[in-house]
Amino acid sequence: MNIAEKKRFLENFLSLTTLQGLNYILPLLTLPYLVRVLGAEKFGLIAFATAVVGYFIVLTDYGFNFSATREVANHKNDKKKLVEIFSCVMTIKILLLFISFIILLLIILCFEKIGNDALVYILTFGTVLGQVLFPVWFFQGIERMKYITIINIISKTIFTIAIFLLVKHTSDYLLVPLLTSVGIIIASLISLYIVFFSFKVKFKIQRISTIKQYLYGGSHLFYTSVMSNLLTSSGIIILSLVTNNTVVGYFSALEKLFRAIVGLFTPLTQALYPISCNKVQDKKLAKPYIAKLLYFIGGTALCVAVFFAIFSEYVVTTMYGVDFSAYSYILATMMIWLFFGVINNIIGIQYLSASKNDKYYMCSFFIAGIIAVLLNSALVPYFLINGILFSMIFGEILLTVCMIYFISRFKV
Repeated sequence: MNIAEKKRFLENFLSLTTLQGLNYILPLLTLPYLVRVLGAEKFGLIAFATAVVGYFIVLTDYGFNFSATREVANHKNDKKKLVEIFSCVMTIKILLLFISFIILLLIILCFEKIGNDALVYILTFGTVLGQVLFPVWFFQGIERMKYITIINIISKTIFTIAIFLLVKHTSDYLLVPLLTSVGIIIASLISLYIVFFSFKVKFKIQRISTIKQYLYGGSHLFYTSVMSNLLTSSGIIILSLVTNNTVVGYFSALEKLFRAIVGLFTPLTQALYPISCNKVQDKKLAKPYIAKLLYFIGGTALCVAVFFAIFSEYVVTTMYGVDFSAYSYILATMMIWLFFGVINNIIGIQYLSASKNDKYYMCSFFIAGIIAVLLNSALVPYFLINGILFSMIFGEILLTVCMIYFISRFKV
């Protein structure tokens, strides 16, 4: 990296670290509180609703968090092109939002388990609206992450305070998805104001042919995101169908703690992505660059995984109390997932996606995702949480093997 690149990377890394810290530290403050106040059953219900709505977030994101970020990064000095990118991406995302809401209503009408708690799912769906309107991909592409960091500091701090002030009893469980949705919607509206008035990027109606180009451009990464979501969340969906919300609540509490640990690496990988998009274009520089990332970031991931595996019981009981001590092995086992998840990001996002070899990334996720779903379907009804653990770890290892195979086989 030259001096300018290092400066931008450091600024974005610090902004993303602050942002990611808020995304995980603030929920970690509320998480033990919510588990105790709501109880495992209601907490499990909210977790299941979040998992269901998560598929709509994947649908509306349509892979733009990577493909649109890459386009913005490659044309950040071309205002006309930025307007085109922004307008096409937002048009597609809004159309997918309407389709998603219709699908949700059909699911509520067709499935009694979901229909009985329809309001929980509708309130949780507000997060989809917020994600659609929040152009994180734009700020990441132009490498100006400080703006959304400031926005998130304000919105998430208010949300956290509101949780402690308003959620006092089990009967207040509906306030959790409501407050979460309102927080992200407000943040998204502020971010759009910054795009319009600070960066002078306005929304303009685009030709259908141009929109189709972006629809096709994001398709490979969209399929990848779908399979990634199947790989990571199909287990909890199946678990909720074969058992009760209480068991789901225990697993979800541990999974959210795991996600917080994984989130330690997100600022680093997100800040690196625009740089990787430039670095890997030169094949002579690409392999040494990725090798360095694997050595330093992969090595760090291994150390973090070993640490939390050893001290898992202490971490779990500190967060949730001694009642959760019997489940601490779940967090320890998940550390295998953490290590391979970081390795997969470096190979898949920083190399295959950044070099526009999305199809190999997609194929790898397709194979691993299908196998993970099949394993979850076969194992979870009999082994419950342990079935999910085996399936997701096997899926992550298989994903790594597939990506390495495609890179070697097709000389990517």
